[in-house]
Amino acid sequence: MLDLIQNISAPGWTGIVLLLLTLIQVSPIQINPWSWLAQKIGNALNQDVIKKQEEIQKETKDYQKNTDKKIENIVTLMEQRDAEDARNRILRFGDEIKSKQIRHSQEYYNQILADMTDYETYCHEHPKFKNERTVATEQVIRDAYRNHMENNDFL
Repeated sequence: MLDLIQNISAPGWTGIVLLLLTLIQVSPIQINPWSWLAQKIGNALNQDVIKKQEEIQKETKDYQKNTDKKIENIVTLMEQRDAEDARNRILRFGDEIKSKQIRHSQEYYNQILADMTDYETYCHEHPKFKNERTVATEQVIRDAYRNHMENNDFL
């Protein structure tokens, strides 16, 4: 038995084992001992790199989630400010009509009517948004618009 072990460890046997592994690697049967061995060695050598890469991927995914949430918050704020700006334009226009000191063109009326539509849509889509502040003013604007249309006396 000792002789067998010594003979296997002899240089001649090493060559035979390498030759057999190579033949198995290129044979039509999909047994790939060299690929398997190379993969194991590669994994062992690159274990730290693989671990660091996994950490970076996790950090990147977390960063992306945070960034998406921040962008969503910014978009929400921008939409709210747009609605508030439309409300302010509606109220200011209504005050100008009530004061009867400033006349307006039909294009200006059309722009304010578009603001009114956008504002109403935003309020409908966001029930928690403070609205109902322009109801009376919107009626004044619609009445004035109708009156100007009937008399054809826009600025």
